[in-house]
Amino acid sequence: MLGSLEILDTEPEESFDGLTELAAAVCDAPMALIGFVDADRVWIKSGHGVGLSDVAREMSFCGIAVEDGALVEIADTHADARFAGHPMVTGAPHLRFGAAMPIVTADGHRIGAVCVLDRRPRALTDAQRRYLRTLARQVLALLELRSRANEPDSELARQQQRMLSGVLDHPDVLVFAKDVDGRFVMANRALQDVTNAGRSLIGGTDFDFFEKDIAEHYRRNDRQIMTTRERQVFSEEVVHPDGSVHIYRSTKFPLTDEAGEVSGVGGVSTDVTELAAARAAHAAAEERWRALVEQSQDPVVVVDTEGRIAYVNPAGVALLGVASAEDVALVSAMDFVPERIRSVTQALLDETLSTTGIVRSQRGVLRRHDGTELLVEFNATVVKHSGERSVQLEVRDVSEAVAAHAALKHSASTDPLTGVLNRSAWDAQVTPLLASVSEASPLTVAVIDLDNFKGYNDTRGHTAGDLLLQQFAGAAGASIRQQDIFARWGGEEFILALPGTDPQRAQTMLNRIRACVPFGQTCSIGYTGHRPGDTLTETVVRADKALYEAKSRGRDQLARR
Repeated sequence: MLGSLEILDTEPEESFDGLTELAAAVCDAPMALIGFVDADRVWIKSGHGVGLSDVAREMSFCGIAVEDGALVEIADTHADARFAGHPMVTGAPHLRFGAAMPIVTADGHRIGAVCVLDRRPRALTDAQRRYLRTLARQVLALLELRSRANEPDSELARQQQRMLSGVLDHPDVLVFAKDVDGRFVMANRALQDVTNAGRSLIGGTDFDFFEKDIAEHYRRNDRQIMTTRERQVFSEEVVHPDGSVHIYRSTKFPLTDEAGEVSGVGGVSTDVTELAAARAAHAAAEERWRALVEQSQDPVVVVDTEGRIAYVNPAGVALLGVASAEDVALVSAMDFVPERIRSVTQALLDETLSTTGIVRSQRGVLRRHDGTELLVEFNATVVKHSGERSVQLEVRDVSEAVAAHAALKHSASTDPLTGVLNRSAWDAQVTPLLASVSEASPLTVAVIDLDNFKGYNDTRGHTAGDLLLQQFAGAAGASIRQQDIFARWGGEEFILALPGTDPQRAQTMLNRIRACVPFGQTCSIGYTGHRPGDTLTETVVRADKALYEAKSRGRDQLARR
């Protein structure tokens, strides 16, 4: 399809250059381009602020837009795995933002894209996304006109004029051109309406339509642009005929003739009043949020009968990890569910829709846009959204709460210094084993005491003593089996349960434990077999008595009772 348009590797054309400059202006971006995607490259037909002729198709904004068939908007390249290491991100021009709107033919072929680029992370406004879509259509219209170049010149000119009018007469954008004397030679309908001058604007100067001081300011600015040949970008307030004050972001640039001589000044002004108000509202909301953070609303996601996301509130946008609600509009809700549980989640969603049921406090897993997973709790209710039957999900991230509960449970059963089980946790794990103890399934309990620990602690200090306990606990824990139960009993004493091990076999294992004491220190161990009918306390007392027997033999000994 692209070959039939005969556009690749052609000379620059003002009609395309005008559209890229307009794209940069309306999107408040320093760089814009029109790129056509070939088999392995993106050929740049027109670039504004970009000095490239082509780039590799792989990992280009245009290439991804052509693949996806929809607007691609990367809010921050540093946070996007596809672009974080890209040469144009890590090096000049140090891109942090990019957006690309695909150029799609009437029969569905995706042939290229209109791109805007920036050196700062950001997001497009809804209006700017509409402008990009309009500009992509105008690029396609230009291509179609080129392919019909054999038509009579007059008809071609009329079609070009209609196309240009479609671009220029957008109600939110003011477009004009002045000659070197400051006379308006072109002004779109929006500018004619704002100045309340109508078609009389053409041929007039700023002095005919504005107060003298304003007109003089405009004229000085025009002369500066023509002299320096540099574009200027600024914000200004414009009073509309109804008396309302609007904020415009304006771009003015020099116009040149075929000989390269300056022939006037052009300008594009975009009404950013709503954007400015939104930014102010956002700042105010941010202050309220700081004061009311504990009362923030839970994320809400509405899913239609096709399983697509029909609505997501700002809290939901943050939970899903996307830049804006538009990024997930009509996207399958299952895209945010791990594949391993999609069938179960889809069944629950279908059942809720079919039965008008209500789901309360259901646990699930959410997969965010970046691939990370969160444990969530949600309520689901059937609602009418935009007149359509849908499921409203109220979602709450409980990952931190669950992790905190697990950490609390762990700390309640763990000795904080050594990281092994504490006394109560050891009791809780060993007690259930007593009922199954028999001759065929014995249980040995050993009490371990580090020899002369008090002297070591007093001589070398508590820090050295703590380190000795930690090193021993780590080495001993690594030397036992998975089913063995090891804990710190208190002070320098530890306790060990060896399920399925009689005292005779336990001796070999306990000698390994003795070898685990670091820093040239030793330990004594007393051990015994559990007797059916005895309590756990009785068994531990017997092992403790064996320990004292070991110590009485000169320490670094084993003793059994």
